[in-house]
Amino acid sequence: MKRFLIFGISLVALSGCDFLGDSKAKVEQQYLANNQELEQVIEDIRAHGLAAMSQSAEAGTLASCVAKQLNSDPMGAMIEVEGALQDSANLADLMDTITGLADQELSMESLPSLLQAGADTMSYLKTLLANYELSELQQQVQTLVEQGQSKSEDIGTHLRNLVEQCQ
Repeated sequence: MKRFLIFGISLVALSGCDFLGDSKAKVEQQYLANNQELEQVIEDIRAHGLAAMSQSAEAGTLASCVAKQLNSDPMGAMIEVEGALQDSANLADLMDTITGLADQELSMESLPSLLQAGADTMSYLKTLLANYELSELQQQVQTLVEQGQSKSEDIGTHLRNLVEQCQ
């Protein structure tokens, strides 16, 4: 009996650490496997960056359309984070984190609240801040709020809606 209890606890612990379950990246790969041209476009964007892809994509191609859609959206740069197309994190929570960055000065006291946001949120922030100044990013977040796009969408749904407009 003790053996089964230990096995059960280990199973729960391992699944919580994502050893047994599919990670977002694996689920994203399954999603992209249904459209290999889109998969190649996303891989190219991640390898070379969204700006480079926008400049080099031929007009009228899927790559051009996807790059245009992502560039026109304030959160489009998040596509560069692996697994983003299947991320169920709430877009409103990410936007609240971005808005909160201006309200607080980065210090040792503010680090715990940023760390609570999670590693995925930090990856998105890093990607977005590499593309935008904080004030510009906050303005774009405000635009999304005004358009009502943040109310019920998760990050993956938001990004999938952008790229699926090109198919």
